[in-house]
Amino acid sequence: MLAADSSIAASGALRATSLAFVEIDRAGVIREWNPAAERLFGWDRAEVLGRSLADTIVPAPLRAAHAAGFARRLVAGDDAWPGTQVQVPACHRDGSELLVSMVINAVADGYCAFLSDRTEWHHSQQQLQRTTTLVSSILEHTSAMISAKDRDGRFLFVNGEYERVFGVSATDLVGRLDVDVLPDAVALAGRRSNQQVAATGEAVTGLEEVPFGDEIRQYVVTRFPLTDPDGSVYGVCAIAIDDTDRRRSEAALGESERRFRATVNNAPGMLFQFRIAPDGGQSFTFVSEGCREIYGLDPRAVMIDPALITDIVAEEDRESFVRSVTETVLTLQPWRWQGTVIRHDGERRRLHGNGRPHRMADGTTVCDGMVVDRTGERRTEMELDELTRRLATGRFTVATGQDGRLMVVDSTGENPLSYDGMEAAWAAALGGFPADAELPGRGLWVRLRPRVAEGRLLIDGTCFPLAPR
Repeated sequence: MLAADSSIAASGALRATSLAFVEIDRAGVIREWNPAAERLFGWDRAEVLGRSLADTIVPAPLRAAHAAGFARRLVAGDDAWPGTQVQVPACHRDGSELLVSMVINAVADGYCAFLSDRTEWHHSQQQLQRTTTLVSSILEHTSAMISAKDRDGRFLFVNGEYERVFGVSATDLVGRLDVDVLPDAVALAGRRSNQQVAATGEAVTGLEEVPFGDEIRQYVVTRFPLTDPDGSVYGVCAIAIDDTDRRRSEAALGESERRFRATVNNAPGMLFQFRIAPDGGQSFTFVSEGCREIYGLDPRAVMIDPALITDIVAEEDRESFVRSVTETVLTLQPWRWQGTVIRHDGERRRLHGNGRPHRMADGTTVCDGMVVDRTGERRTEMELDELTRRLATGRFTVATGQDGRLMVVDSTGENPLSYDGMEAAWAAALGGFPADAELPGRGLWVRLRPRVAEGRLLIDGTCFPLAPR
């Protein structure tokens, strides 16, 4: 009766336990399989009883090795089995691989084992190992100095960059006080910062200067607390990035940019960079301070709204201005324009503009150029023209006819085409160049100035009396 009760209790325990239980005979045939084994391996008890253990849960590539090992155990006898704990690969009914831990014991005419699933644990260990390897690689190969100290200032860890910079080894540092191995200034500065972080429990980032011989290096240092699971601070970790070269380069670049802007802003006229997008959108990407003197406009306002310049171009010159920009975009020929603007203060300025365009990969046309104020020169030209008009004994305008021959279209005196000795001057003017001719026989000096009007070449001429010799 007691034996029966004990058997029933054991059977109930096997059904209730979360550990898989498997029993086999000496031929390796399954003769017991509890509910936990069903859940672990996916086989019902009724299906596996009488099946070979190897064919049921041992992965196919390992079955030969399993059979050889099982045979050796049989030869060695049952004394080799009691309490043996092993961790081995196994397979689920669906073919997925498992890692199981089992404790093997001998029973009457066979063997039994309690098994537990270690698959997730194994995967977790692998992931932990990968993470540990990754972190270690980062710590050793980063260009940042990384160190950790306890609250008393003893080193807990330093990485490879820290060793390289200070010429020390982690073995020599760990467990020692910072003041024993580092320059006093470095150790004390770090100690104060670490105490602040440990007291507040908050990370801080700041610029710290570290002396190296005659040189001062600048580091961006982030310090943060190291805490136990209960939240208590046991130390401070510091990550220091050498920012010296970047700051020096930035300072040099800033000085270079300052000199460049000073040069540009002191240059006569207005320097600019103008962009015309494929969709027609226009914008200035750079406008020098000369914009104030020439246009009476703030360069920043012009960069925001380029129409501020177009709006003050004199009405009589606005069409030529727009046409010149359009032609430059279409042909990529240098931009040239002469015209007048009327500033908001009412002052008229005569301007000359020149620019060199280039096309970007996205189709945007970029034009770098300069606009200069020629108001004074224009005024001088006009005064000279007025003086010329008063001194001149005759004025005329000549054009080319459809047959290519010259013809007079306007004249206040004799027909200039009848003057002898003008051949070279006419040829130069027809080529678009100013020319002068001295005609002693007529007592005249003739000035020729070509111009283009409505696509037609015109030559304006002025006659002056020669002084007696």
